[in-house]
Amino acid sequence: MTLVADRLYRAGYTEPRLRQFWGEPIASALVRNNAAPAIHFCQTILDTAETRGDEAPTRSSFDQHLAALAMLFHFHREVSLETTRSALGEAAFDVALASGLLVTSNSDQASTRAEAGDPGCASAPFAITPYDLPVGVPRGFRPGDENLYLVSDHGTLTNPDVLDGDFVLGLGGAGRTLVSLTPREHVEISADIGTGCGIQALLLARHSDRVIATDISQRALHLTGLSAGLNGIDNIELRAGSMLEPLSEPVDLLVSNPPFVITPRTTVANFEYRDGGMTGDRLVKSLFSAIPGHLRPGGRSVCLGNWETTSAVDAGPEAWVADPDTSVLVIEREALDPIAYAETWIRDGGISRASEDWNQAAAAWMDDFESRDVTEVVFGYVIMGKAEETSSSFKTTVRTTSAIANNPHGLGQFVATTFALRSWLATAGAEEIATTVFTRSPDLVEHRHHVPGESDPSSITLEQGIGFGQVFDLDTALAGFVSVADGSLTLRQTAVALAQLLDVNPTALEDQLIAQVRRLVSAGALLPVNDATPE
Repeated sequence: MTLVADRLYRAGYTEPRLRQFWGEPIASALVRNNAAPAIHFCQTILDTAETRGDEAPTRSSFDQHLAALAMLFHFHREVSLETTRSALGEAAFDVALASGLLVTSNSDQASTRAEAGDPGCASAPFAITPYDLPVGVPRGFRPGDENLYLVSDHGTLTNPDVLDGDFVLGLGGAGRTLVSLTPREHVEISADIGTGCGIQALLLARHSDRVIATDISQRALHLTGLSAGLNGIDNIELRAGSMLEPLSEPVDLLVSNPPFVITPRTTVANFEYRDGGMTGDRLVKSLFSAIPGHLRPGGRSVCLGNWETTSAVDAGPEAWVADPDTSVLVIEREALDPIAYAETWIRDGGISRASEDWNQAAAAWMDDFESRDVTEVVFGYVIMGKAEETSSSFKTTVRTTSAIANNPHGLGQFVATTFALRSWLATAGAEEIATTVFTRSPDLVEHRHHVPGESDPSSITLEQGIGFGQVFDLDTALAGFVSVADGSLTLRQTAVALAQLLDVNPTALEDQLIAQVRRLVSAGALLPVNDATPE
């Protein structure tokens, strides 16, 4: 099937080329799930090409081919057989037909079409979506491999009806987030739990000797297999089963974008790609608590999830993992009230607002949350690391809702660095911190806010330019420490100098700075640079 992918690539069916093809306003409309402008644009090109016939210039032929491919694989529209064959070429057309990526007019329609002078049409039962790989994902294996093709079901972009329960979602926002968070070092064996359309498994295959992809949906496994064939990937093993059940051996790296949506166990429609089939957040709780048992020593996992906060319990995934040798970093990115949460997922299922189905679903969600006294639902990331030998571990939660900043080496690299820093802090006592030399991260910007006419700042803040773009409030002493943190002085030496300048007790200032520096180190704003530096 790589012949089909090669033809798509040569025809310009890639994310950057398509944005250039139909322009920014249409690309923005697609982001808003509005396909009408793009469909109109492509259909106009096809109609114009048919009018011009053989006298059309080369540029128009190229545009016609790209418009045809977009109509077929992106917008689920029929295209004439003649145009489809021309866009793909005879050989790729035959492969697409044989593999089920294309279907033609059925025999019952063929005679009717022939009598009407219509040679027939082709259509694509599945979407094939181009994906431009982000920074950090290994590439350079073959020409054009900066682009990946994903096979999934056509979704709400082109389908106005409520989705089927076995619908296989393509690459969405959550999937892109997991791609960015995943570390990309080479490993022997990795696993993608709840693979869906297979995007995580396809990327893991680039830096793993073996990849195991599990899913309860046979349809999802079939489409993942099609994607693997389309992209020439042969080191993914597909296993049917629920979550971790098919995983019989420990792995070096485990990722999961599980069906974490909290859905009432009532008449509300359930979707295999998003609903776990359990009450509340029990699915993610059972998954996260079991993951350490499937990691090799030194192994890591990166997962997404939703979990509930109730009036009685506000602890999340950090409290679910009992394994003493596994560290857990929970990053809470968003918290919604129950009504806002319900709106998000009712709309995701394709239910029209203000319809009777909408009203019934909203009522079911509200009753379900009220039965457990849920006050908010959190979306976040759960990163785990299993120690290679018995050592102190940490389990902590950070809520950071600021916009993700610029990460030239990928967000996954930043998260891995902060995880390593927290692992070091878990074993570093006050004396070790005091005798450590620190340097500030080069991405930091300090802001001093002054009341007009005052010489001293009313507030001092420190802003990160990478990671999650966090902002930290500094007092005078901590601002002084950060300003001289250039890798030349230990914390204790800096505390003595600052104590003389500020006329305070050096021991008390050292204790204060140790606590404050711990916070900045855990966020990646300050880095230890002596022998204590984590690898």
